Amino acid sequence: MPRKHAPKILARRLALLICNGTFPNIPQYQLPGPVKDAKLLSATLSDPETCGFEVKTLVDRGLLEIRREIARICKEAGEQDTLLIYYSGNGFPDDDGDLYLLASDSYGDYPDATALDAEYILSQLRHSKCRKIVLMVDACHAGAFFNHNRGIPPGLFAITSCGADEYCSDTPDGGAFTLATCAGLRGAAADLDGDGQVSIDELHEFVKNDIKTKGFSGIPQKWVWNVPEPIYIGNVPRCVFLSYAREDAELVDELGKALTTEGLSIWVDREDIQSGSWKERVTAGLNRARALVVLLTEHSLASSPVQKELAFAARKKVPIIPVQTRALEDHDLPDWFTLDYADLHRHLILPNKIADGVKGLARAIRQARGGRGTGG
Repeated sequence: MPRKHAPKILARRLALLICNGTFPNIPQYQLPGPVKDAKLLSATLSDPETCGFEVKTLVDRGLLEIRREIARICKEAGEQDTLLIYYSGNGFPDDDGDLYLLASDSYGDYPDATALDAEYILSQLRHSKCRKIVLMVDACHAGAFFNHNRGIPPGLFAITSCGADEYCSDTPDGGAFTLATCAGLRGAAADLDGDGQVSIDELHEFVKNDIKTKGFSGIPQKWVWNVPEPIYIGNVPRCVFLSYAREDAELVDELGKALTTEGLSIWVDREDIQSGSWKERVTAGLNRARALVVLLTEHSLASSPVQKELAFAARKKVPIIPVQTRALEDHDLPDWFTLDYADLHRHLILPNKIADGVKGLARAIRQARGGRGTGG
Protein backbone atom coordinates (compact mmCIF):
# COMPACT_ATOMS: atom_id res chain seq x y z
CA MET A 1 0.00 0.00 0.00
CA PRO A 2 1.27 3.53 -0.70
CA ARG A 3 2.64 5.27 2.35
CA LYS A 4 0.45 8.05 3.64
CA HIS A 5 2.10 11.42 4.04
CA ALA A 6 1.56 13.39 7.21
CA PRO A 7 -0.59 16.48 6.64
CA LYS A 8 1.42 19.64 6.13
CA ILE A 9 1.25 22.02 9.06
CA LEU A 10 0.75 25.59 7.92
CA ALA A 11 2.62 28.18 9.95
CA ARG A 12 0.49 30.96 11.36
CA ARG A 13 1.35 34.49 12.44
CA LEU A 14 -0.37 35.41 15.70
CA ALA A 15 -0.28 38.80 17.40
CA LEU A 16 -1.64 40.05 20.71
CA LEU A 17 -1.71 43.84 21.16
CA ILE A 18 -2.17 45.21 24.69
CA CYS A 19 -2.67 48.98 24.58
CA ASN A 20 -3.50 50.71 27.85
CA GLY A 21 -3.65 54.47 28.32
CA THR A 22 -6.58 54.96 30.71
CA PHE A 23 -5.99 54.26 34.39
CA PRO A 24 -8.92 55.43 36.56
CA ASN A 25 -7.12 54.56 39.79
CA ILE A 26 -3.92 56.39 38.77
CA PRO A 27 -5.17 59.53 36.94
CA GLN A 28 -1.69 61.08 36.75
CA TYR A 29 -0.56 58.20 34.48
CA GLN A 30 -3.09 58.79 31.67
CA LEU A 31 -1.71 58.51 28.11
CA PRO A 32 -3.45 59.57 24.87
CA GLY A 33 -1.16 57.51 22.62
CA PRO A 34 -2.00 53.83 23.27
CA VAL A 35 -5.55 53.96 21.89
CA LYS A 36 -4.12 55.38 18.65
CA ASP A 37 -1.29 52.83 18.76
CA ALA A 38 -3.89 50.06 18.85
CA LYS A 39 -5.59 51.20 15.66
CA LEU A 40 -2.34 51.79 13.78
CA LEU A 41 -0.68 48.57 14.94
CA SER A 42 -3.72 46.45 14.17
CA ALA A 43 -4.03 47.83 10.63
CA THR A 44 -0.30 47.44 10.00
CA LEU A 45 0.16 43.94 11.39
CA SER A 46 -3.04 42.50 9.90
CA ASP A 47 -2.34 43.77 6.36
CA PRO A 48 -2.07 40.55 4.30
CA GLU A 49 0.36 42.15 1.85
CA THR A 50 2.88 43.17 4.49
CA CYS A 51 2.73 41.38 7.84
CA GLY A 52 -0.25 39.03 7.63
CA PHE A 53 -0.81 38.51 11.37
CA GLU A 54 -4.02 37.31 12.97
CA VAL A 55 -4.42 40.17 15.43
CA LYS A 56 -6.19 40.26 18.79
CA THR A 57 -6.33 43.75 20.29
CA LEU A 58 -7.00 44.67 23.92
CA VAL A 59 -7.54 48.38 24.63
CA ASP A 60 -7.79 49.61 28.23
CA ARG A 61 -8.62 46.18 29.64
CA GLY A 62 -8.25 44.83 33.16
CA LEU A 63 -5.46 42.62 34.45
CA LEU A 64 -7.43 39.36 34.53
CA GLU A 65 -8.47 39.61 30.89
CA ILE A 66 -4.95 40.56 29.82
CA ARG A 67 -3.39 37.62 31.68
CA ARG A 68 -6.00 35.25 30.23
CA GLU A 69 -5.33 36.39 26.65
CA ILE A 70 -1.57 36.05 27.10
CA ALA A 71 -2.05 32.50 28.40
CA ARG A 72 -4.44 31.67 25.53
CA ILE A 73 -2.23 32.86 22.69
CA CYS A 74 0.90 31.27 24.17
CA LYS A 75 -0.94 27.95 24.44
CA GLU A 76 -2.41 28.28 20.95
CA ALA A 77 0.87 29.11 19.17
CA GLY A 78 2.60 26.06 17.69
CA GLU A 79 6.24 25.31 17.03
CA GLN A 80 6.13 26.56 13.42
CA ASP A 81 4.12 29.69 14.17
CA THR A 82 5.37 33.24 14.69
CA LEU A 83 4.04 34.81 17.89
CA LEU A 84 4.14 38.56 18.58
CA ILE A 85 3.13 40.16 21.89
CA TYR A 86 3.11 43.97 21.94
CA TYR A 87 2.46 46.20 24.95
CA SER A 88 1.88 49.94 24.63
CA GLY A 89 1.22 51.94 27.77
CA ASN A 90 2.78 52.84 31.08
CA GLY A 91 5.42 50.88 32.92
CA PHE A 92 7.48 51.36 36.05
CA PRO A 93 9.93 49.29 38.08
CA ASP A 94 9.40 48.56 41.77
CA ASP A 95 12.03 49.06 44.45
CA ASP A 96 13.73 45.79 43.42
CA GLY A 97 13.87 46.77 39.74
CA ASP A 98 11.13 44.40 38.53
CA LEU A 99 9.05 45.92 35.72
CA TYR A 100 5.27 46.23 35.96
CA LEU A 101 3.03 47.19 33.03
CA LEU A 102 -0.20 48.95 33.92
CA ALA A 103 -3.66 47.54 33.22
CA SER A 104 -6.78 49.68 33.28
CA ASP A 105 -7.61 48.50 36.81
CA SER A 106 -4.10 48.82 38.28
CA TYR A 107 -3.37 50.64 41.55
CA GLY A 108 -0.10 52.49 41.93
CA ASP A 109 0.36 51.38 45.53
CA TYR A 110 -0.10 47.68 44.69
CA PRO A 111 1.71 46.95 41.43
CA ASP A 112 2.57 43.37 42.35
CA ALA A 113 -1.12 42.60 42.82
CA THR A 114 -2.79 44.76 40.17
CA ALA A 115 -0.29 45.33 37.32
CA LEU A 116 1.09 42.96 34.68
CA ASP A 117 4.48 41.71 35.77
CA ALA A 118 7.13 40.86 33.20
CA GLU A 119 7.73 37.45 34.78
CA TYR A 120 4.14 36.37 34.07
CA ILE A 121 4.60 36.99 30.35
CA LEU A 122 7.91 35.10 30.33
CA SER A 123 6.40 32.20 32.27
CA GLN A 124 3.68 31.75 29.66
CA LEU A 125 6.21 31.99 26.83
CA ARG A 126 8.37 29.35 28.51
CA HIS A 127 5.41 26.94 28.45
CA SER A 128 4.56 27.70 24.81
CA LYS A 129 5.59 25.37 21.99
CA CYS A 130 6.34 28.39 19.80
CA ARG A 131 9.99 29.01 18.94
CA LYS A 132 9.58 32.18 16.89
CA ILE A 133 8.64 34.78 19.46
CA VAL A 134 8.69 38.56 19.12
CA LEU A 135 8.13 40.66 22.24
CA MET A 136 7.84 44.45 21.93
CA VAL A 137 7.30 46.81 24.87
CA ASP A 138 6.55 50.51 24.39
CA ALA A 139 6.61 51.96 27.89
CA CYS A 140 8.87 54.02 30.14
CA HIS A 141 11.55 51.89 31.84
CA ALA A 142 10.78 49.10 29.34
CA GLY A 143 14.40 47.98 29.37
CA ALA A 144 13.88 46.64 32.91
CA PHE A 145 11.68 43.87 31.48
CA PHE A 146 14.35 41.18 31.88
CA ASN A 147 15.57 42.18 35.34
CA HIS A 148 15.52 39.19 37.72
CA ASN A 149 13.89 36.87 35.15
CA ARG A 150 13.62 33.17 35.93
CA GLY A 151 14.57 31.95 32.50
CA ILE A 152 14.15 33.06 28.87
CA PRO A 153 12.37 30.84 26.34
CA PRO A 154 14.41 29.88 23.25
CA GLY A 155 13.58 31.63 20.00
CA LEU A 156 12.77 34.98 21.64
CA PHE A 157 13.62 38.34 20.08
CA ALA A 158 12.64 41.33 22.21
CA ILE A 159 12.69 45.07 21.51
CA THR A 160 11.90 47.69 24.14
CA SER A 161 11.28 51.37 23.50
CA CYS A 162 13.98 52.47 25.95
CA GLY A 163 16.43 51.35 28.60
CA ALA A 164 15.64 50.47 32.20
CA ASP A 165 16.37 53.99 33.45
CA GLU A 166 14.92 55.87 30.50
CA TYR A 167 11.60 57.42 29.56
CA CYS A 168 10.01 57.16 26.13
CA SER A 169 7.95 59.71 24.21
CA ASP A 170 4.21 59.91 23.64
CA THR A 171 2.89 62.14 20.85
CA PRO A 172 -0.59 63.35 19.80
CA ASP A 173 -0.51 60.69 17.06
CA GLY A 174 0.67 57.82 19.28
CA GLY A 175 3.81 56.55 20.94
CA ALA A 176 7.02 57.57 19.15
CA PHE A 177 8.27 53.97 19.31
CA THR A 178 5.03 52.56 17.89
CA LEU A 179 4.88 55.18 15.13
CA ALA A 180 8.44 54.32 14.09
CA THR A 181 7.65 50.59 14.21
CA CYS A 182 4.65 50.98 11.90
CA ALA A 183 6.58 53.30 9.56
CA GLY A 184 9.27 50.65 9.21
CA LEU A 185 6.76 47.91 8.50
CA ARG A 186 4.46 49.81 6.15
CA GLY A 187 7.12 51.13 3.82
CA ALA A 188 10.39 49.91 2.36
CA ALA A 189 12.58 51.98 4.69
CA ALA A 190 13.21 49.18 7.23
CA ASP A 191 14.29 46.71 4.52
CA LEU A 192 17.95 47.62 4.96
CA ASP A 193 19.41 44.85 2.79
CA GLY A 194 16.83 45.23 0.00
CA ASP A 195 15.72 41.58 0.04
CA GLY A 196 12.00 42.45 0.15
CA GLN A 197 11.57 41.38 3.78
CA VAL A 198 11.86 43.18 7.10
CA SER A 199 13.59 41.18 9.82
CA ILE A 200 13.33 42.03 13.52
CA ASP A 201 17.00 43.04 13.47
CA GLU A 202 16.32 45.47 10.63
CA LEU A 203 13.20 46.80 12.33
CA HIS A 204 15.12 47.50 15.54
CA GLU A 205 17.82 49.36 13.64
CA PHE A 206 15.25 51.42 11.74
CA VAL A 207 13.24 52.30 14.86
CA LYS A 208 16.37 53.25 16.83
CA ASN A 209 17.59 55.59 14.06
CA ASP A 210 14.12 57.06 13.47
CA ILE A 211 13.65 57.96 17.14
CA LYS A 212 17.13 59.46 17.35
CA THR A 213 16.70 61.48 14.14
CA LYS A 214 13.39 62.94 15.34
CA GLY A 215 14.82 63.86 18.73
CA PHE A 216 12.54 61.69 20.87
CA SER A 217 13.72 60.37 24.21
CA GLY A 218 14.77 56.77 24.85
CA ILE A 219 17.09 54.41 23.00
CA PRO A 220 15.34 51.22 21.82
CA GLN A 221 17.04 48.09 23.19
CA LYS A 222 17.06 44.54 21.85
CA TRP A 223 17.57 41.09 23.35
CA VAL A 224 17.98 37.81 21.46
CA TRP A 225 17.89 34.29 22.91
CA ASN A 226 18.71 31.25 20.80
CA VAL A 227 17.23 32.51 17.53
CA PRO A 228 18.87 30.23 14.92
CA GLU A 229 17.55 32.09 11.88
CA PRO A 230 16.15 35.57 11.21
CA ILE A 231 12.58 36.24 12.25
CA TYR A 232 10.84 38.17 9.48
CA ILE A 233 7.99 40.32 10.63
CA GLY A 234 6.94 41.87 7.34
CA ASN A 235 7.32 42.10 3.59
CA VAL A 236 7.94 45.27 1.66
CA PRO A 237 4.46 46.30 0.51
CA ARG A 238 3.49 47.18 -3.02
CA CYS A 239 2.85 50.90 -3.13
CA VAL A 240 0.15 53.20 -4.43
CA PHE A 241 1.77 55.39 -7.10
CA LEU A 242 0.42 58.95 -7.02
CA SER A 243 0.53 60.67 -10.43
CA TYR A 244 0.13 64.45 -10.36
CA ALA A 245 1.36 67.79 -11.64
CA ARG A 246 3.84 69.81 -9.59
CA GLU A 247 1.31 72.62 -9.16
CA ASP A 248 -0.87 70.20 -7.15
CA ALA A 249 1.89 69.07 -4.75
CA GLU A 250 0.10 70.34 -1.63
CA LEU A 251 -3.12 68.57 -2.55
CA VAL A 252 -1.39 65.29 -3.38
CA ASP A 253 0.42 65.44 -0.03
CA GLU A 254 -2.93 65.64 1.76
CA LEU A 255 -4.29 62.74 -0.28
CA GLY A 256 -1.17 60.67 0.37
CA LYS A 257 -1.40 61.28 4.11
CA ALA A 258 -5.06 60.24 4.11
CA LEU A 259 -4.27 57.01 2.22
CA THR A 260 -1.41 56.27 4.62
CA THR A 261 -3.86 56.62 7.50
CA GLU A 262 -5.94 53.94 5.76
CA GLY A 263 -2.94 51.60 5.93
CA LEU A 264 -1.67 51.96 2.36
CA SER A 265 1.95 52.52 1.33
CA ILE A 266 2.44 55.55 -0.91
CA TRP A 267 4.99 56.32 -3.65
CA VAL A 268 5.29 60.00 -4.55
CA ASP A 269 8.03 61.47 -6.75
CA ARG A 270 9.05 64.78 -5.19
CA GLU A 271 12.13 65.58 -7.26
CA ASP A 272 12.15 67.93 -10.20
CA ILE A 273 11.45 66.35 -13.56
CA GLN A 274 14.56 67.99 -15.01
CA SER A 275 16.86 66.29 -12.46
CA GLY A 276 17.90 63.72 -15.05
CA SER A 277 16.70 60.53 -13.35
CA TRP A 278 12.95 61.05 -13.66
CA LYS A 279 12.41 58.04 -15.95
CA GLU A 280 14.39 55.73 -13.70
CA ARG A 281 12.55 56.87 -10.56
CA VAL A 282 9.11 56.63 -12.13
CA THR A 283 9.60 53.25 -13.79
CA ALA A 284 11.02 51.83 -10.55
CA GLY A 285 8.01 53.12 -8.63
CA LEU A 286 5.48 51.82 -11.15
CA ASN A 287 7.14 48.42 -11.42
CA ARG A 288 6.34 47.73 -7.78
CA ALA A 289 3.01 49.56 -7.67
CA ARG A 290 -0.26 47.88 -6.75
CA ALA A 291 -2.19 50.74 -8.41
CA LEU A 292 -1.72 54.17 -9.94
CA VAL A 293 -3.93 56.95 -8.58
CA VAL A 294 -3.96 59.93 -10.93
CA LEU A 295 -5.14 63.30 -9.66
CA LEU A 296 -7.25 64.88 -12.41
CA THR A 297 -6.80 68.64 -12.38
CA GLU A 298 -6.31 71.31 -15.00
CA HIS A 299 -2.57 71.04 -14.47
CA SER A 300 -2.26 67.25 -14.57
CA LEU A 301 -4.47 66.87 -17.65
CA ALA A 302 -2.05 69.19 -19.45
CA SER A 303 1.04 67.42 -18.14
CA SER A 304 3.18 65.35 -20.50
CA PRO A 305 4.85 63.43 -17.61
CA VAL A 306 1.43 62.42 -16.26
CA GLN A 307 0.49 61.09 -19.72
CA LYS A 308 3.70 59.07 -19.82
CA GLU A 309 3.11 57.65 -16.35
CA LEU A 310 -0.39 56.50 -17.29
CA ALA A 311 0.79 54.97 -20.54
CA PHE A 312 3.57 53.05 -18.79
CA ALA A 313 1.17 51.83 -16.10
CA ALA A 314 -1.28 50.64 -18.76
CA ARG A 315 1.46 48.68 -20.54
CA LYS A 316 2.48 47.09 -17.24
CA LYS A 317 -1.17 46.32 -16.40
CA VAL A 318 -1.03 48.41 -13.23
CA PRO A 319 -4.63 49.33 -12.28
CA ILE A 320 -5.30 53.01 -12.94
CA ILE A 321 -7.71 54.84 -10.62
CA PRO A 322 -8.56 58.47 -11.55
CA VAL A 323 -9.47 60.94 -8.80
CA GLN A 324 -11.22 64.18 -9.70
CA THR A 325 -11.35 67.17 -7.37
CA ARG A 326 -14.58 68.47 -8.91
CA ALA A 327 -17.28 66.89 -11.01
CA LEU A 328 -15.92 66.58 -14.55
CA GLU A 329 -18.01 66.05 -17.63
CA ASP A 330 -16.65 64.21 -20.65
CA HIS A 331 -16.20 67.47 -22.53
CA ASP A 332 -13.93 68.70 -19.69
CA LEU A 333 -11.41 65.96 -20.46
CA PRO A 334 -8.75 66.17 -23.19
CA ASP A 335 -8.95 63.80 -26.13
CA TRP A 336 -5.90 61.75 -25.07
CA PHE A 337 -7.59 60.89 -21.77
CA THR A 338 -10.99 60.18 -23.34
CA LEU A 339 -9.41 57.93 -25.97
CA ASP A 340 -7.59 55.63 -23.56
CA TYR A 341 -9.21 56.02 -20.13
CA ALA A 342 -12.83 57.14 -20.58
CA ASP A 343 -14.08 53.76 -19.34
CA LEU A 344 -12.44 54.15 -15.92
CA HIS A 345 -14.57 55.12 -12.93
CA ARG A 346 -13.55 58.53 -11.61
CA HIS A 347 -13.60 58.94 -7.83
CA LEU A 348 -14.72 62.36 -6.60
CA ILE A 349 -12.72 63.70 -3.64
CA LEU A 350 -13.22 67.37 -2.83
CA PRO A 351 -10.07 69.19 -1.65
CA ASN A 352 -11.71 70.33 1.59
CA LYS A 353 -13.29 66.92 2.27
CA ILE A 354 -10.50 64.46 1.55
CA ALA A 355 -11.22 62.37 4.66
CA ASP A 356 -14.84 61.86 3.50
CA GLY A 357 -13.86 60.30 0.17
CA VAL A 358 -10.63 58.49 0.93
CA LYS A 359 -12.22 55.37 2.45
CA GLY A 360 -13.98 54.55 -0.83
CA LEU A 361 -10.75 55.19 -2.72
CA ALA A 362 -8.79 52.93 -0.37
CA ARG A 363 -11.41 50.21 -0.84
CA ALA A 364 -11.11 50.50 -4.63
CA ILE A 365 -7.32 50.24 -4.42
CA ARG A 366 -7.53 47.07 -2.33
CA GLN A 367 -10.06 45.54 -4.72
CA ALA A 368 -7.92 46.24 -7.80
CA ARG A 369 -6.47 42.95 -9.04
CA GLY A 370 -5.25 43.59 -12.53
CA GLY A 371 -6.28 45.26 -15.76
CA ARG A 372 -6.24 49.03 -16.07
CA GLY A 373 -8.76 50.27 -13.59
CA THR A 374 -11.57 49.72 -11.16
CA GLY A 375 -15.27 49.99 -11.20
CA GLY A 376 -17.22 52.20 -8.88
